[in-house]
Amino acid sequence: MEKNVPISTLCLYKETRLDLDPHISGSKVRICIPSTATFSRKSPSQRPSLTNLPRFKDEQTFGKHCLASSGSIYLRKSKRYPRTFLWRTLEDSQVLEVRSVDLSKNEREPQDASIILQFSFLNGIRHGGVALADLQDQDILSVFVLTKGNELYTITLRPDSFYHAAALDEDTGKWCKLFKPASFTISTPHRLVACSSLELVVALGDGRLMRLTRKGQDDGSFWHESTYNDGQWGSSLRGLVRWQGSNTVRYDGNALDQTTAIAIAPSPDGNHLYTVCLNHSIKVWNLKTGKVGFTRDLLNKHREPQELPKLMLNPSVSRVLQIFQAERIMDGDEYYFLTFSPHNSGVFKFWAVRDADHGARGIRDLFPEATFRPPDPDPSPESKAIWTVADFSIQSNQKGRETEMWVLMRSNRLYKLYNLKFNLEDLSEIWQHDWSTTAMETLDQQSYPQTSHLEPEDATEVWLKFIFQPSKYPVTVLETALSVYCLGRAVEVPSNPKASLQERVCSAVSARVQLHFPASADVDFEKLRVAESQEWLTFWQDVCDLNRSRWGVVSLAYDDHMAMPWVIFADGCSATRECSRLEIIAQNTPKDLVRSLNLLEAPSVEMDAEGNERQLPDELAILIEAAADFRQSFGHRLQQGYHDTLVPELWHDPSHSVPIRIQTLYDSCDFASHIGDKQFNDLQAALEPIGGFDGLDTNSFIAIFETLSSVMSIEASGLLSTRFGLKVLVKGAQEMIYLHERILLDLLALVVFVDMEVDRDDFHMENFHAGRIYIELLNLLKQYQLMQWLATNIRPEQTHDTQSSATNHKSIISDSSSLSRSSTILENLFAADPKPQSYSTQPQTAALTHSIQDILKWVVGGNDVSITLDRVLVHIQCNLLANSNLGLASDFLRYQPSTAWSTYVKGRLYLARAEYTTAAIYFKKAAFNLSRPSPSLNYQTASSHLLTSNEATHLSSGLSAYYTHIIQLFTPHSQTQTSHFASLALSHPTANPTPLLETLFHSSLATSSFPQAYSALTRLPPNPTHLSTLLQKMLAQNAAPLLLALPFPALHPLIDDILAQKARECWDLHQGPQYHRILAAWRIRHHDFRGAAAVLLERLERMRAVGWGGGGGEEGEEVLGEWLGVVNLMACVGEGEAWVLSGGEEEEGGKRRKVVTIGDVRRGYQEELDRRAVIEGGRFGILGGGGGEEMDIL
Repeated sequence: MEKNVPISTLCLYKETRLDLDPHISGSKVRICIPSTATFSRKSPSQRPSLTNLPRFKDEQTFGKHCLASSGSIYLRKSKRYPRTFLWRTLEDSQVLEVRSVDLSKNEREPQDASIILQFSFLNGIRHGGVALADLQDQDILSVFVLTKGNELYTITLRPDSFYHAAALDEDTGKWCKLFKPASFTISTPHRLVACSSLELVVALGDGRLMRLTRKGQDDGSFWHESTYNDGQWGSSLRGLVRWQGSNTVRYDGNALDQTTAIAIAPSPDGNHLYTVCLNHSIKVWNLKTGKVGFTRDLLNKHREPQELPKLMLNPSVSRVLQIFQAERIMDGDEYYFLTFSPHNSGVFKFWAVRDADHGARGIRDLFPEATFRPPDPDPSPESKAIWTVADFSIQSNQKGRETEMWVLMRSNRLYKLYNLKFNLEDLSEIWQHDWSTTAMETLDQQSYPQTSHLEPEDATEVWLKFIFQPSKYPVTVLETALSVYCLGRAVEVPSNPKASLQERVCSAVSARVQLHFPASADVDFEKLRVAESQEWLTFWQDVCDLNRSRWGVVSLAYDDHMAMPWVIFADGCSATRECSRLEIIAQNTPKDLVRSLNLLEAPSVEMDAEGNERQLPDELAILIEAAADFRQSFGHRLQQGYHDTLVPELWHDPSHSVPIRIQTLYDSCDFASHIGDKQFNDLQAALEPIGGFDGLDTNSFIAIFETLSSVMSIEASGLLSTRFGLKVLVKGAQEMIYLHERILLDLLALVVFVDMEVDRDDFHMENFHAGRIYIELLNLLKQYQLMQWLATNIRPEQTHDTQSSATNHKSIISDSSSLSRSSTILENLFAADPKPQSYSTQPQTAALTHSIQDILKWVVGGNDVSITLDRVLVHIQCNLLANSNLGLASDFLRYQPSTAWSTYVKGRLYLARAEYTTAAIYFKKAAFNLSRPSPSLNYQTASSHLLTSNEATHLSSGLSAYYTHIIQLFTPHSQTQTSHFASLALSHPTANPTPLLETLFHSSLATSSFPQAYSALTRLPPNPTHLSTLLQKMLAQNAAPLLLALPFPALHPLIDDILAQKARECWDLHQGPQYHRILAAWRIRHHDFRGAAAVLLERLERMRAVGWGGGGGEEGEEVLGEWLGVVNLMACVGEGEAWVLSGGEEEEGGKRRKVVTIGDVRRGYQEELDRRAVIEGGRFGILGGGGGEEMDIL
């Protein structure tokens, strides 16, 4: 029954694409495998070379080293980690690369299998010459490689080979064995298949099969050979004489007979081999007898000999055959197999096996009258695209579910993955209509940025943010694109080894722009901006060209244990997951949802909690599609204005009612000027299926919002995400965040426009409550803008302790992960905390989606309703500060709420940025609330350990304790603020003020705030050291007047003694504090005129001893002033008391101190005047008094 191709439009799955760059630098190990000529020689142990990310000069070199010519994913039968291995051949099939791509592991696994192994073969690897197998009773992976030199290598890998770079640092011969089958000398091997680790099958180019077996204890250096032919008389002759006539096909430099097997599959019982040959036929071989028991055309048609040349299959294709078992056995069938013929637009055929040795009686065509064509991604008659089947997989799902088939379609670099669930009994009925598709990645489909002179950011900043988004392009692509851009445009490739990649790209683009604008010419800045944007666009196009080459389809693999398909690309892979509820609605048209409603699990129409009928998916899709088309009609200026205006509306505290806020947003964006009649009419027409504007219902919006919500699983899965698994989850989360945020922005634009533009007299819209929808949208947009920030900003990972809690990200980092690596904050801070959901109770396709939703839920608090978004925002900011990410913390500042806790954290940010005055302002603003008890908030936990346990105790314990904590923060940085907050702390009751007074005293001294230091000193217990320090500091700062002004109660004698000691120790009368005068002033201040006169007389004696003022001038005037000062001071003592003691200390048997009266001083003063007069008169010979002796009254 010839029918059209299947109609398959409903999208139920989503791909998550991953690049294959190493998770950490230095984790790629290359090992050179010796050839036949050198293998037997015992060579010394060689250290495997660690290779970092290389740079390539052009597309050809990039393609050779980075793009695989073949590859697949092997899934071990053993469930032990690691069990999922991606292998691919690189560098013109000279290199085989093997790595673990497990998404999760048992939480008891201490390490991550992060090492990537690259085996280099001198003779090159044959296409179809790689096979992997594992021993079920041993934790060993066997890798079999067939080279173009007809060598068969057996590489034995243990798990530690993927844990430690040095695990294979020994003699290659211990883990790699070489065997050269004798049959290869007369027959060219074409394809290698591993039935198990002990049994291999090789398709020979003459149409024969060779079976290689070994015993369990054999290491692969010897295999037992068995050769099978189809029993025809020419078979043995072809093995001896290489015919190259019309019955052969040239491939890879060899002549292949038309009976050469291109696909081989063992039967479930291991007794038979099923092959598909170049001549479009099926053969079933009995391994015990070596005979062919069944031969048929792939499409079960009789073929004339002259038809065969037209039906020859492509020798490079291998996936045209697969054996499977179904849960529901039909008519006594033992198992089934599926074949595919690319001829006649491609046809699948299902076969049933009862007894493989009984020919047509034992093997039958299940549907002889049916034609099962693959889905056509572009069935339009006008389409010129040619789609072919790249690969397919069919599996009988576990736990009694239906049989599942996946088909991968390809057209050049485009591809599409399809799924069909069926039971064999009704396959012919549902094949036409029940296919579902997989949505491709949308992050790569973002349109490039447009810039204008009205934007605050220049073109370079905008393009850097766009191109260097996390996970958007791997480093190898960007490095190669930079080289291609420079070499193709006569620009020198930047080679500064210290410059980052971004800096080098900017340098190259700038150099190219400068070629168009000579330095001497007057610069037209608008033309410069346009030229700069154009050069960035050119560079990005080079990046896109390279990046597209990476996503050429290579193969499809299906993990039947975890029930999830993988697509392998030239330089990447993708994990396939189920769409979330909102993704199903958003990624399908309303017509598709109506037509394929039976494929949805729960097209619910029951009543909700408020008694309203639930919305059907197609109705919600109409609303989402209309909103998306409406916002896409915005011009660049309106789009930019919409985003810029929305930021303060989301993150600033509202000061107006909701209607006024909607009006303000509408006016600020200037919708009235930018939206014309056509856009209005298009929107109305798009809403017509639900009743136009009158059909807008608040419940429809709420129903969409409900699809965003999820509940985290409370059951412990016992799993941890691997590095690769985290990469998948984060990439999936980025996709989901991008989609959800886009839908919310679309809906908000629609709500604002409809509420302000649609006349309620013309359209009543009784069920449309814009205010309620608006608030819900803003709350959700805040969450998703937060997630978007987390998903698009990266930071270096911190060094973690692998012994930490299993629920922490630290626990998944192995010893091989100690090298530097950067990751998004979403991954670094949140993604590793929720354990991945188990695949034992659901398919991995569903578990992956739910795990991604768990991460998004965890970001905003998980299932704990007491955790508000404000607390989450502050927690993130604390973590950024705790990890010294000041740039990120400054950028994240715009998302901070206006709570006291947030205000305090803002102060911590400004403190870290050395903006102490601003920090003090925020600390004081937060003081009152943070000093009050807060039983609901554990500050140490909430601060992501920014606060120590000791610091956390100072909060919620009163203002004095709070200010004490702030003092501790400022002490190493700002003594001014330390002094200020010490004063504030002392202004509130405290049990022990002494430490605060000590802090106030020392910080005041450090800032020369002497009155405050004096105040602290007077409240402290007497301490001569403190007093001496204060006096010395004040005098050093020329604060003697202040010293004299301060009262110092009960401290006068102590201060006098200190100053006297300083005066005795002061011999330099030119520099430093003049302690004699200061002591004299102190004594005068306290009416001790005799003491003041005595200290000035001592100063006079020292001045004369050093010849001070002997030559007149200013120094002489100073000496006269000293004499006069002493006279005046002694005159103040009173009649009969005008004397002082002068001279050294009294000592036994030594000189006694002299009594100096006011008369003696007056005589000395007069003699000094006379001496000055003599000098001024020019009579220099007279130096002393009348007797020629030197005047000396002291």
